[in-house]
Formats: sequence, structure tokens, C-alpha cells
Amino acid sequence: MKNRFVAVFFAFFGGVVGLHKMYLRGWNAGSGRLVFFFLAIFLRWPVVLVILTVIAILEGILMATMDQETFDQKYNSGEPSERKSSRAERHQERASRRARRRAPRPAAIFSGAGKFIKSGMKKFRNYDLKGALADFLQAEERDPRSATVHFNLACTYSMLEDAAKGFHHLSLAMTHGFRDEEKIQSHDSLAFLRIQPEFRAFVANGYKPVTEQQVLESGGDGNLLEELRKLSEQREEGILSPEEFDVRKRDLFG
Repeated sequence: MKNRFVAVFFAFFGGVVGLHKMYLRGWNAGSGRLVFFFLAIFLRWPVVLVILTVIAILEGILMATMDQETFDQKYNSGEPSERKSSRAERHQERASRRARRRAPRPAAIFSGAGKFIKSGMKKFRNYDLKGALADFLQAEERDPRSATVHFNLACTYSMLEDAAKGFHHLSLAMTHGFRDEEKIQSHDSLAFLRIQPEFRAFVANGYKPVTEQQVLESGGDGNLLEELRKLSEQREEGILSPEEFDVRKRDLFG
């Protein structure tokens, strides 16, 4: 596999003797340029040297501005260049998700919620949970549809061991666009919520608390929470596909 950047480097710093041609096409392709170079040196033809240099620079510029697909089609038999390792791709994807989560929403900027989010996060990291809670509540007043604010409130209430409010704000975070389910399952601050007996049912119910009305509508047999927990476990273990899980959940609620 030929690397486009290596070829550009050879064109700029060795193109006058055909170094980039040898790299891309082999010795025979670059030997003609090399012969002309030595002939110009022997016969003292500086104009020829200038022409060879200009041609090499132009070829380097052409390759530098060429898109990777075109380069592969021309020099790599149409095969794509070597891809990054899956580990690097995962790292890049996680970094991209973190950047998206940390970027303030436009509404937060104009509503003034951003400064309270920033202040609350600083207090939260310093374990000033009551101070962080006050700031996040101020942010909620200014931007009640912010998924970031509700997720931070869920984490804070979880740390304060207030499960009801923690579940409430975690549900609101999902309603307003929070989609990082992996973080919900692994974030240290949500550990208190995850150990609650109703957590699996909460997840199975689309990150919404199971209400008494749902229990009554399902038949009122008292087993709804347990059935939801079982369905959630089967989905996590791969026994049920997401589609099968949705069908079984709809059947459960009648």
C-alpha cells in the first residue's frame, strides 16, 4: 500500500531524480527522470534541472490536493488505504461523544443556564453536593429542556440517595435527548440508582418509572416489576432482540 503523504514528500525533496516515481511505480518508472538528471549535470544544462524540479513540485502539489480515494484508485489498485485500528476508532468515537455531551446547547448559552452548569459541575467534583444541586436547579429554571441539566440533577440526587428524584430527572434527560445508555450503566454517580430494585423495570419501561396506573392496566397481579426486570435481563443477555423486547413489553402492558 502506497502512502500519499510519503509520495508527496519524495516529490518535493527528491522528485528531481524521480524518487516519488520509483516509490509509486517502481525503479523503471523513475529511472528515466534519473537519467535526465545526470545528463543535465554532465552537459551542464541548468534549464533542464529547473524543468525537472518544477515538474516534480507540480506532481507533488497534485498528489497533495488529490483525495484519498482517487489516489488509491490510481496507485493502490483501487484498494482503500490502511484503516485505523478498531481500538483507535473506538477511542475517537468516545472522544466525539464526550465532545458532543460537553458542548453547551444554544438554548443554555442564551438562557444563562451555562454558567450554572459550569459552576455546578465544579462544586460536584469537589463533593459540594448541596451547592451543586442549587446551581443545577438554577440551570433547570433557565433551561428546563436541557438533557445535560437533568442528567446532572439525576447524578446529584443519586449521590444524595434520593432515588425518586434521581429517577425523575434521569427520565427527563432521556426525554430531552440524552442517549448515552452506556454511561447510565457505568457512571459512578448513578450507582445508588442502579442498586435500587426498580432500576431494571425503569430501564425496561423506556427509562420511565413504572406507575400504579400501569400496574392496574396490566392486570394488577403485582408481578409487573418482576416481569419487566426479567425482560430487561433477557435483553442484556442477548436472549431477546430489541424488537422482541419491545413486543414482549407491549404485551405485558396489554
